[in-house]
Amino acid sequence: MTMPLPSVVNRDRTMADAEKTLRDLLDQVLDDRGYRPREIEVKAIETGGANYTSVLFVINVSSPDRDDLKLFAKVACVGDSMRGVMHADWLYATERLVYKQLVRIYQEIEEDQQVATEHRYVFPKFYGCNAEFGKETVVMEDLVANGYETFDRFKSIDWDYASVCMENLAKFHALSFAFEKYRPETFKEMTSNMAFEIGNTQEEPDENTIAMFTNIIENAVSVVKEEYKERVRNLAQTHVLWDKFNKPIGKPVISHGDYRMSNMLFRKQDDRLQAIVVDYQTTHAGCPASDLMYYIFLGTDEEFRREHYERLLDHYHSSLEQALKRLAVDPSVYTREKLDSDMKELLPYAVLLGVVVLPVVTVESNAAPKVEGDADVNNFIMKPNELYAKRFSGIVNDCVRWGAI
Repeated sequence: MTMPLPSVVNRDRTMADAEKTLRDLLDQVLDDRGYRPREIEVKAIETGGANYTSVLFVINVSSPDRDDLKLFAKVACVGDSMRGVMHADWLYATERLVYKQLVRIYQEIEEDQQVATEHRYVFPKFYGCNAEFGKETVVMEDLVANGYETFDRFKSIDWDYASVCMENLAKFHALSFAFEKYRPETFKEMTSNMAFEIGNTQEEPDENTIAMFTNIIENAVSVVKEEYKERVRNLAQTHVLWDKFNKPIGKPVISHGDYRMSNMLFRKQDDRLQAIVVDYQTTHAGCPASDLMYYIFLGTDEEFRREHYERLLDHYHSSLEQALKRLAVDPSVYTREKLDSDMKELLPYAVLLGVVVLPVVTVESNAAPKVEGDADVNNFIMKPNELYAKRFSGIVNDCVRWGAI
């Protein structure tokens, strides 16, 4: 008799538990909205290595004399052994904060300033959430059912996608500046409690963590040119990864924290490409440049940056100025000179992002790390593949050419 593998058993149990958690929440959400009687169809979907904190579902809801609902849900799946390491409590709580508080504030500001609909920042429509430990769930509209599509995370972006992502990010940052202007006390209170927590610990790492990080560094070092190996190794070993990268440089701005293609969906409407962000678990009080760094160096290749790096910064900043003016905020709150200064200061962190985050971005689906059940941090030691080698070598080449390392 063949026994199922423990990983398969854990995954099946996780899926079953997640679906029960979701159905319990759906009963509350749909009762509140008057969907009685109703039929609910729930289907789990694969993340393809694009999501590590949640089990994903699409839901179809039908009820007599009511429009069908097409919903999407994320249900917590991080196991007990990984919750602390991944700061899962913070991740889930941050996303609830965004949908339950920040969205309302931003929408009210746009309404007060009479920003035209086509220029507003768009969040997915939010239906409800569960904050119970181990059962954290968020339910929102199913954007795929509304014509949005994911972008192939294994491809380097082209200018059309990059430009709309810069415009979208500029709107997001502009709303933070407007938040500070129009509701300064609330902004100060909220941002004072929005520190980026991953990697932000005062505890000395234990031997296992040190060994894991050493292996990750050596995997990265193995793919770069011989003359750059020691520079990369020294940078990764002597820098505290998030000590500066995810903190404000000057006044705090509400940053996304994980602004990459896997967390966005796209559609074309009236021949114009639209982007919408679907993940707000790492939103924090930081610096606009950190979101730009994250997007550029985790989503583009060396060839794209050679042609478009300065153009991307130009487009982001001109879009930011336009968004600020629509919100009646003085564009001098974040000048191009300040952007350039921040980018220059953070540029070495492109290498650190390449060491730690890029393996997760480029990993094939069948090799993606598991976080449920009794998984541990060693799952995140991934053997470099061909795509990672090309992308990371390109990051190192750029940082050397620009004098950052």
